[in-house]
Amino acid sequence: MTQTTPDGLSTPTPDRIAEVHEMTDYIADTSFSTTLRAALDQFQKALAKRWRKEVAEKIEQDEFDFPTQFRREVAPSAAGSPWEYWQLPARHHIVEGCSYIEWAKGEQDGSIGSVSCEGATGTTENVELVDTASGQTVVIPPNIECGMGAVLGQIDDWAFGECEHIFYQLPLFDAHDQGGLNEAYNSLLDIGGALGLEKGSGSDSDHTFTAVGDRDMAQKADALAGANGMGQDWWTGWTGLSADRAKSGFFASVVPTINNQSSILGCLANLYAVRSAIIEMGRNNPLHAIQAATKAVDAEVKVTHDNVAEWKILQGIGSAIAISGGWTVVGGAVGASIALIGFAGENLLGKTTTVEYAQELSEIVGGLNDKVEQTNNDLADREAEYAVEVNELRTEIHGVHSFNLELYDLTENSPEGDARGEDGYTATVENILKIAQACYECGEIYEELLPRIGRVPAADASLSDKDGEATSADTNLIEARDELIEFVKTACGRLYLAGDQVTEAADAYAVADDGSQDAFDRIMDDWEDESFQKYDVDAKGYAGDTERNTYDPHEGHPALGGSEAGHGQETDYETELS
Repeated sequence: MTQTTPDGLSTPTPDRIAEVHEMTDYIADTSFSTTLRAALDQFQKALAKRWRKEVAEKIEQDEFDFPTQFRREVAPSAAGSPWEYWQLPARHHIVEGCSYIEWAKGEQDGSIGSVSCEGATGTTENVELVDTASGQTVVIPPNIECGMGAVLGQIDDWAFGECEHIFYQLPLFDAHDQGGLNEAYNSLLDIGGALGLEKGSGSDSDHTFTAVGDRDMAQKADALAGANGMGQDWWTGWTGLSADRAKSGFFASVVPTINNQSSILGCLANLYAVRSAIIEMGRNNPLHAIQAATKAVDAEVKVTHDNVAEWKILQGIGSAIAISGGWTVVGGAVGASIALIGFAGENLLGKTTTVEYAQELSEIVGGLNDKVEQTNNDLADREAEYAVEVNELRTEIHGVHSFNLELYDLTENSPEGDARGEDGYTATVENILKIAQACYECGEIYEELLPRIGRVPAADASLSDKDGEATSADTNLIEARDELIEFVKTACGRLYLAGDQVTEAADAYAVADDGSQDAFDRIMDDWEDESFQKYDVDAKGYAGDTERNTYDPHEGHPALGGSEAGHGQETDYETELS
């Protein structure tokens, strides 16, 4: 715009354009209010030019019913005209030919201050005429002081006021970093993919996943959750990983934990994409409306925002995204499947090119205001839908027992096992240590994921509404994300701790079983070269209870008198509560 604004923003350059991400269809501008200002600057210029032309033509035709405002409020002191163009001397001058009117009806080259008008009335001397309107005699001199420049000059203020009225209704989404949100989205899917996440039916995301069968976690988790990991007699006497071999313990929790974590990651990515889609709609549509109105006002004006060419419709969030891929309990294989939407809601944002404006100036300005109002109303509806989906995810997570989210809690178990084991069985120390090795390797995969998931919160400031304020849904989403981070850390610590306990069990077995000590010592030497057991996290600290705000994930556990451990898992397993 051409004047200093009340909020102190500097005047943008006319050629300012909205940056559109090269690889995606979203506006990546991180100072979007400046982009909107630039678009309104173009609209203001086109509006003022068209308005001046219409006012000049009306006055020339002795018609004074032109609008002086559309939607802006006008102070009482602003009423009236700086020049009485309806008076008889003024009318004679206008009929004779006014330079200001000719300038306004033309291309309006140069500023209005560059126009010079002599105020000629068509007479060579003073002429007395009777004004038929008032009945009074009026003297018409050869020249008068022309005030048409002042009349047309005030239209700049009118146009500025109309644009200010529009600006303060606009959903700015000013500093939101769509690129940062995109990185967070991709990180969530990358981490989910490492844990076996797959695209479900109806997915629109172009994110690439490695086949589950080719992922290290899927292979190693199978070794833990399969026949080698559960139901072995030696677990009972030599480890604290399960209180009773007939009951599900640590290894039964591996697959549901991995699958549920990857499902949550997919859900979080979907919700990040929804927030991004809301931002994109809130940015794109007002900008599109402004540029369409600019073209409608003056088809000759070059609009510099043609890269935002369509009106975008965001609707049906609840029916388009998946909040759960089906919560996993004991049994099955690694590999959760969830329908994933593309970043910025690629399959949520429909497009239409039917946004058009009438030719009347009042309808164009009014239509632009209406489009801005429509966008604000649509945003309110979409924010409400977004909140519903975030709440649903939190509710779903809080309905799953910690056993199925962050592994069996073995922090209070004894690595020496319990007294309920049976005598008379044998075990192969090499097989025992293969299980320990798988625990360490799975823990290492988790540990490698921690730095990447730790970078996701960098985009938190962009999880916010049009005013840059985090809504309750945004806060809820961040809390769900933080809980997931804690689940990942807990699983990492418990896998390492399980590796330690199995190794200690193998050591104890080797001492008691003739012929096993040499095998144990040999494998320990190999592990020294492979750097097993040398993890860089506080496994004991990570393996502790996860904070889940005020929700008790153990509610309904058999130890507390409940009959169900969470989402269909009805086995009577041990946890720290027992």
